[in-house]
Amino acid sequence: MKKRNLIHNSSGQALVITALLVAVLLMSTAIYVIESEKNVPLSKVEIDNLPAYQQAMRHTLISALADTTNGSDPSILAVDLNNLESAITSNAYQALTQITFTPLNAGSYVNGIWISWGADGQGVSSAYVTLDVNATSTSSTSSSECYVNVTSALCVSGSYAQINATINLSINVLNEGTPALAQNFAFYVENASSWVLVNSPSINDFGNGTYTVSFTAGNLPPNPVVSTVCWDQRGIVVGANVTCTSMQ
Repeated sequence: MKKRNLIHNSSGQALVITALLVAVLLMSTAIYVIESEKNVPLSKVEIDNLPAYQQAMRHTLISALADTTNGSDPSILAVDLNNLESAITSNAYQALTQITFTPLNAGSYVNGIWISWGADGQGVSSAYVTLDVNATSTSSTSSSECYVNVTSALCVSGSYAQINATINLSINVLNEGTPALAQNFAFYVENASSWVLVNSPSINDFGNGTYTVSFTAGNLPPNPVVSTVCWDQRGIVVGANVTCTSMQ
């Protein structure tokens, strides 16, 4: 099913700003460490900031993935990474720092983005980028590499009771493979060649990334297809379709 741009989530823009602020703050910390420990090689200080670089990159990936899944062009990831690189390198006063971001182009990823809203009840929205840091000072040279992966996933199963035309769904929301919370859902039922939005579904939140949903569907075939769209707490959208099994 073609993705629908249902809402525009402003949290992505806030995350871009957060990522840039983190980059500036981590460089301020590095300068403080340099002044406190003059015997520490400057390039080594830069590499020691790798966890902070990863954190800033994670914020950037979340922002870009939220924007992309809410309807923006996937190229926004490259733009955001370029902005982050500029923020880091322009504040590396004590050592020559080179930052290289490499979006993954392998498997299901294209330019660091993988979005799959399948017909088997499984959905994935993911971003994957490798980070290379090279720092050179008058005393030493250091380099390091790491990766950051942000993945929102959805697992949906469903059943349909013909006797009262009720559809029941079981949903699991995951962030990086760990149970996560949703901030919003939308449900659609396939009817002939169109999709009908479900109004006022009954949603039970178990507080651990598990949800059950029920609603009355009306006149539908024995095995209706339901599309579930989820906005997780990070503003990332992930969806999946599932064919509901009939229950007598």
